[in-house]
Amino acid sequence: MLPVLITAVLLGVYFSYSRIQDAEQALRERGAAQARYLATAAEYGVVAYNQKFLQNLLNAQHAETGVDFAAIYDTRFKLLASAGEVPSTLQGATEPMEVGDRLVFTAPIDMAPLHATDMFTLHENAPDISGHRIGWVRVGVSLQHLAAINRAMLLTSAGICLLVMMFGIALALRLSRNVTKPIREMLTVVHAIGAGNLHARVEHDAGGELGALQVGINQMTEDLTTSRVGMQQRIREATAALAEQKEAAEHANIAKSKFLAAASHDLRQPIHALGLFLAALKNELHESEQLRILTNIEASVAAMEGLFNSLLDISRLDAGVLEVHERVFPVNRVLDRVRTEFTHQAEAKGLKLLVVPSRALLHTDPLLLQRVLFNLVSNAVRYTDSGGVVVGCRRRNARVLIEVWDSGRGIPEDRQQDIFEEFVQLHNPERARGNGLGLGLAIVERVTRLLNCPLSLRSCPQRGSVFSISVAQSEPGAVVEDLRDSGRRTLSGQLHGLVVVIDDDEEILTAMRSLLTGWGLQVVSATKGCDALAQLDRAPDVLLCDYRLRDGEIGLDVIARFRAIFGAGIPAVLITGDTAPESVRAIKVSGHALLYKPVRPAKLRVLLSKMLPHL
Repeated sequence: MLPVLITAVLLGVYFSYSRIQDAEQALRERGAAQARYLATAAEYGVVAYNQKFLQNLLNAQHAETGVDFAAIYDTRFKLLASAGEVPSTLQGATEPMEVGDRLVFTAPIDMAPLHATDMFTLHENAPDISGHRIGWVRVGVSLQHLAAINRAMLLTSAGICLLVMMFGIALALRLSRNVTKPIREMLTVVHAIGAGNLHARVEHDAGGELGALQVGINQMTEDLTTSRVGMQQRIREATAALAEQKEAAEHANIAKSKFLAAASHDLRQPIHALGLFLAALKNELHESEQLRILTNIEASVAAMEGLFNSLLDISRLDAGVLEVHERVFPVNRVLDRVRTEFTHQAEAKGLKLLVVPSRALLHTDPLLLQRVLFNLVSNAVRYTDSGGVVVGCRRRNARVLIEVWDSGRGIPEDRQQDIFEEFVQLHNPERARGNGLGLGLAIVERVTRLLNCPLSLRSCPQRGSVFSISVAQSEPGAVVEDLRDSGRRTLSGQLHGLVVVIDDDEEILTAMRSLLTGWGLQVVSATKGCDALAQLDRAPDVLLCDYRLRDGEIGLDVIARFRAIFGAGIPAVLITGDTAPESVRAIKVSGHALLYKPVRPAKLRVLLSKMLPHL
């Protein structure tokens, strides 16, 4: 409607203005023509000074439409005759002028040349006045007539504009009904389809291209509905297949965990007994050759113990029972231990181990961070054939980046994520025992995630790798905790007290008795809690109990029974080779002191020295 309205108004204004200009020009031309006509007609009356003739002539002119007055003057503008009200202010003006609400036109009266055929002739001696000016004529034309004409034209233009608007409205309504409305309906249906409502349809009530478009939209909706049904069916089938695969993977993972837990427990038993027997035997041997052989056996047992401890660490991480003890400590404390632990190992391979000291203070768990660095440096030394390993720190705003650089074999980019999976060893296809089980980096990845210390890797095959750990710095003014164990007891000398040992393996009981009696302790051993209670006549000083016993008995229940009989103050230690996550979680919740098989005799002695009464 707006373009139609603007066009109509502009055209109306333009044509009205043109018509008004034309009317005014026509009025001026008409007034000038009337003045010239009157001048020509008045020539005879002026020459003859015929007042009656002049008056009749003026009356006839005044009777013309739009003429307000008519007057005849002599050459000095002395009024000779007039019709209508003649303005007195005109004087000798000869140009057309506007006076009040009228236009005044002035024309000269000139004497025309005389011919012999004229009705009269002047005396031959009379002066020749042919072609001389003998007077003036004035005609006043009313402007009110022009205003009336202009009003009529304006009304006509307004009427035309109104008719155009009415026609535009009728046309717009028709377009809205026949074009715009169907388009809006189709747009609404398209929006509904976009929102997921595939049941929306367009009513087919138009012809031509719009009708074809409506049919096309409905057909498109039908096709989308069919496609959606098919896609939903495929999604359901894919989801069911994924669910089956997920269930199979979960079953496989559970089976793997159960197998590892059972295998770990069963294998730890003889290794645990072997370690105890070796510790007891060491007290009996004195010859250097025998001690050398025993030392080699102990090294092999320690290697097996490391493998089992890796399985245990994975189980504890999966069970979510590994506790984080954050504190503030200098990073040099961990770096010094790395240097001490791996310098000899690197030199044995002809490598250079460089540990760059740092004054940074960290805020995290130092023992877990040390375990992560030990694993990374151990891998770096193991898989580097020439060159060396560098361990150092970089400050990054509020964090410290601890990096382990090596010049080893490197890791292909497409396998860099695989190395953090369990039992993955890229450079150990023959699964050599000395290279571990492939759990080191899996433990590193889980521990760094637990510590909220992001781990990153950059590596290039045949050029080396860089493992980086981002650790939080301590806040300014933080107090550094002293981690040294000032209360550590010496391992020398005899122990005193009564110790009860309960284990379902006879060999372990025999080894424990030999070891503990060699330390000066009284020992009561049994495979069941009730058998141990039957041998006691007083409360034991310490209770060492296996987690899983015979006939489904649990060490937690045995400890509870002992404390119910002898008092809640009996120190108790749980010993287990079970790595199942649920078992690890249950033991952790109990709060008892815990030792994992195979138990190192030195560690057991330190623990007993703290628990036993001192004489």
